[in-house]
Amino acid sequence: MNDSKEKFISLITQTMSENLSAEQLDMLIYTLSNVLQSYDISEAKELPSPDMDDTNKLIQNFLSCKKIEGCLPNTLIQYQYTISRFASCVNMDLKKVNTNAIRCYLGLISKGNQNSYVDNVRRNLNTFYQWMEDEDYVIKNPCRRVKKVKIEKKMEMPFSDEDIALMQDACKTAKDTALIDLLVSTGIRREEITKIQVSDVNFNQMSIMIHGKGAKERMVYFSSRCKVHLQFYLRTRGYESEYLFASDRKPHGKLTVNSIHAYVKDIGNIGVQGVQTR
Repeated sequence: MNDSKEKFISLITQTMSENLSAEQLDMLIYTLSNVLQSYDISEAKELPSPDMDDTNKLIQNFLSCKKIEGCLPNTLIQYQYTISRFASCVNMDLKKVNTNAIRCYLGLISKGNQNSYVDNVRRNLNTFYQWMEDEDYVIKNPCRRVKKVKIEKKMEMPFSDEDIALMQDACKTAKDTALIDLLVSTGIRREEITKIQVSDVNFNQMSIMIHGKGAKERMVYFSSRCKVHLQFYLRTRGYESEYLFASDRKPHGKLTVNSIHAYVKDIGNIGVQGVQTR
């Protein structure tokens, strides 16, 4: 990419830097870089890389294999974005990339990004190059010797019995109560709650079939208290939906992860305010 295009991208990203996160800025830079490849905004003209067609075919072959293996759509999108951006940056035949090139690239994107994001890129590239090795595109996976990026883990304190009691007392609707009781009783993740259908629940055995990542399934069990509140919620919610926790607005589809988070956050805030007013 020539100087004029780089200055153009730099001007836009500097203007938007106060309104976007590091990951969003990263995506903006990548998108602008790809779009501007089709435009000439200076006298200097650059020819596209002769390896680009081969690179695109290679990436599509990889994605096709991963799709057959059962990778979820979101995972495939992440793979495609990571590898395409890497290919655009190194601007060389992906079959000729060495370990040092990958390390330099990770060092480049580490500026302004969290370690967790950089390590996720490393893992995606490692998966891609391991596939390349398995399929005999390369003799050895060049990403194998790239060490995992250290991520500082924050200690999450568990809720005390008093915290749980306060949240249960703060529930104002049958839906709130059922949701909090299910979370407390099973410990399942927000993403898993959004996927639960009414048909997944067995009230006789007080169990739920959970559909996790990568099409994995497992059974979890809930308490008698949770059973009572789930049944009351379903009996009184006033609409039909295949999902256990659905939107109150038509067409009553499943709740999003953000919606679940908002419900729990609001209930938690009410509980805290209740303590402060005592």
